[in-house]
Order: sequence, then structure tokens, then C-alpha cells
Amino acid sequence: MAWRRGTQNQQAGAIRKGHIKEFLVPSSAKLAAADESGPLDVVAAEMLLGADCLDSACAYVSPDVSRLPAAFRAALERDGDFHVHAHEHPAVVQRVAVRGGVPPGAIALSEVQRLNNRVCVHDDPTWTLYRGKHETLDAREAAMGATAVARAVPDLDAAAIIFEVRLRFDRPGGAAADHGVLRRALTAHCFGCLVTAPELFVLPGVEADDGSSVELVARVVEVRCERDDDDDGDDDGDGGGDEDDYRGRFATATAVYAVADGNAPASTRVEILRPAAVPPARNPTDYVDVVCAEDDEVFPVRRALLRPCLALTRAAQAGRGKYDAVQDSVSVPLDCCTFDRVLLYLQHERRREPFAFDPTLAPELLRAAEALKIRGLEDAANKVLGSFDERVRKAPIRLAEVDARNAKGGETDPRGETWLVLDGMVLDITRWLGEHPGGNTIIPQQALGCDCAVMFEIYHVSRQSFAYLREFYVGELHRDDAPDVPPPATLPPGAATAASPAFLAELRRHTAWRLKDADLVYPTWKSF
Repeated sequence: MAWRRGTQNQQAGAIRKGHIKEFLVPSSAKLAAADESGPLDVVAAEMLLGADCLDSACAYVSPDVSRLPAAFRAALERDGDFHVHAHEHPAVVQRVAVRGGVPPGAIALSEVQRLNNRVCVHDDPTWTLYRGKHETLDAREAAMGATAVARAVPDLDAAAIIFEVRLRFDRPGGAAADHGVLRRALTAHCFGCLVTAPELFVLPGVEADDGSSVELVARVVEVRCERDDDDDGDDDGDGGGDEDDYRGRFATATAVYAVADGNAPASTRVEILRPAAVPPARNPTDYVDVVCAEDDEVFPVRRALLRPCLALTRAAQAGRGKYDAVQDSVSVPLDCCTFDRVLLYLQHERRREPFAFDPTLAPELLRAAEALKIRGLEDAANKVLGSFDERVRKAPIRLAEVDARNAKGGETDPRGETWLVLDGMVLDITRWLGEHPGGNTIIPQQALGCDCAVMFEIYHVSRQSFAYLREFYVGELHRDDAPDVPPPATLPPGAATAASPAFLAELRRHTAWRLKDADLVYPTWKSF
């Protein structure tokens, strides 16, 4: 059939990267609860329901849902449909709805749906309710000792989906169709589905430019998901931002683009009239090639993921402040296996999840943390090695000590130390000054000896700056000293003397890791 091209090169889910073997990745089917999976007999939808079953990308089950697993029935009652996958891994996700004419305990799939799901008529595979990606655990993490999957990560709405179209059956000279017609047909057919590259869809009854009706095959070539690239908090928990998109929900705001299949023979080729220009793919400047100097291996890494690596600030902050030049590559003094483990740590930090690793790896992770200046990983490795000197102080810090540390200096380093007070947090940014995109003088000139929250609000409009605070956190200012912290002496004309309540609320939401007053150990004195 015309649609078979490319279907074996499955790029979705756990097997989309060549260095991760499918059989090593924990199966989402095995991770499912007992009521989230069960066998359903595969029947041919075109035989039971006729040609009109092709009008939608849905598969169908009987209105008699008594033989469906409990979780399937609950999803039907709640949403009117449910999403399942066959086999171990969700190479594609099948949307299922209720329709008369389907035998109880069966699932009616069209020919192309059977191809997508890799099942045949009369098979009775176990179908698993799809709850989201289980990408918090892969083969590398399992090898390092991580054993728990924190949650299934919901899929994002697709911002854009690009389909490659051709005729399903040969037709002399091919056909021509208006892009608007194709867009409407694809939207009607796929709306509400979880679309995966390179999934296939059959579109019957599409109006060609000459007024005839043709049947098309549309293959998903790209899914682009909507996310805030500037938000390191990963609030929706997708763990994304650092992974390529391959699946997304076809939603109301999803843009649809149809392109002609350039490899199709002339008899199945579709000429697209009045085509819509496909917007450029993700900005290539979002990525940097990290070269492992010890073995010359290269990792394409999203710049946002590298922000905790202070030694790579120039690469992570490319295009901002003094780092206006965009680097295409950066070298690290590590081997590829060690840097791969560093990437796992950075992904865990982005998801705000604990990072577990084999204790025997602690020395090399410590070396990597020191080379890349990743304080969190350095602390974790030192703790495992038994020489951990806790950085965050449980006793509150007095304002006098902050002032005294800022007053230190020497002939070669007149600043000595640089400690800030930000909304009651005490931050040691001494090692950050040389990497600060705004230069190494503005902070000492404007933010010392005061509560610098208002300056932070003025000069840091992006939430990405919140990601650095944990690296510099020392502890909390003593509550008795809080009233004595003055506002900044130098402010831009018209600026408020204090940070806005909205900014402080956002700041505190992104710094939930800071010590609470109840966690602090205040010194006590006894009277004799």
C-alpha cells in the first residue's frame, strides 16, 4: 500500500533515540494499574461499520461496556472517549469511542489503524489506558539506581502539526487540492486525538480541485507542541523543553499544515493549491552542541537545560547581555558517559525530582560538577562520599554578618565576597559575578546592603532568572533583622522602593525549596 513508506522507522516514545534500546526502557503497559489494561478482540471496522467509519480517526467499542476494564469505563463516563495503546510501548495512541454494531469485548479498527497499532484482525492484544509519557525512567536512569516513576507526564496540546499527503490509490496524473480543503478535512478527522509522528490517517471523500472526490493518506511528519521556552519551572510537569516533540493533542488552537509527499509517484502525487507556508522549525539557536573533549562525542543540548552549569553560562545565556554572540558548540572536559549522567541530573532538576545514582559513580560526578560548576550535583556527590559540609545554614543569618562579608577584600580581589538579601533569602553570588550577563559591576554598585527584590524585579523580567537562585542560596536572614534591611539607595526614576506583591508571590512560588521559619534553629541562652 502507498502508506507503508516510513512506518517501520518509528520515532515515537521510548524508542525514538538510537542509544536507548526499547527492551531496556520500563514498559508503560507494565507500569499500569490492574484496572487500566485488558484484552480486546480486534475486528475490521470497515466490515462491521461500512466506509463511514473512515470519517473519524476514532476506533470504536460496543455500547455494552461491561467487558471493558474499569479504568476504560471511568474514562468513557467522564470524557466520552478514552485513549489506549497496544503492546509494551505507546508507539501510537488510539482514541476510542462508543458505537453501535461493535461486539462486546471487541475494538473495531480500520485498516490504517491496524497498521498504526501493528495488530491484525482476530488478534486479542492487551490494550493499556494511556495516561501520558513515562519518561522519568529510562535505561540510563535504571542503570544508575533510580527505580521509581514519579508520575505519568500528560501530553501537551500541539501548536502545529505538519502532514505529508498523497493519494491512497493510483490516479492518472495525480490530483490537485486546495490547502484550505485539506486543512479542514484533517481537522475534522483528527480533532481530539493524540497525534504521533509518523502516524498515518486515511481521509475519504476529499474534494479535489476538479470537483471529484479522492481518498488521501496523510502521514504526520512533525508535531510541534506549545510551551513557554522561557519558563524553566516546567510548571506543567511535562519534563519537556529539553526533548524533541513527537506527540501532541490535536486541540482547538492547533495549526494544520499539509505538504505534498515529494517521494510519491506521479500517479499518487497531490498538488497543493494556495499552500500555507510552514513556519520555521524550532530556532536552532535554542540548541548548542556540547563536545566531550575526552572522547570527542557530541551532544545537542537545549541551552535552557545548561543554566545550572555556571561554567557554561556563555553557552546557556547566548544572545543575552554581554553574551550577545551565539555559540554553536562548547567543549567540556568530560567523557560522554559522564556528561550523559550530568544531563540526567539536569533533567531531574528541571522536573524538581530527586536524583538517585549508584554511589560508585560519586567520584566522577563530583569531578564533573566541579568542572561545570554545578553546586547541586557537587553537594549530592559530596554527601555520598561522606565529606558533605552542608551549605545551607539551619541557623538564621544576621545582617551584620552579611555586611561584614561584603566588606572583606584584598589587593587582588577587592570585593572579597558578595552576599545579597532578597526577600529574606541570603545569597552568596561571589562566583556568579564574573558570569553575570549584565556585567560584574552592576550588582555590587546597586544591590548590596539592601533588600534587592525590587532591583531583581526591574532587571529580570523573565522567570528563567529564578532558576539560578537555588545555586546561590545560603540561608535565611534572622527575622529580627528583617525590619532593618533598607531599600536600595539607587533606583531608576519613577521606580517603586519595594517589589510588587505580584512579583513576590511569583518569586516565592519558584523558591518553595527555601527554609521556612519553623525549620530554622534559633540560638537560645540560659540564665544562671
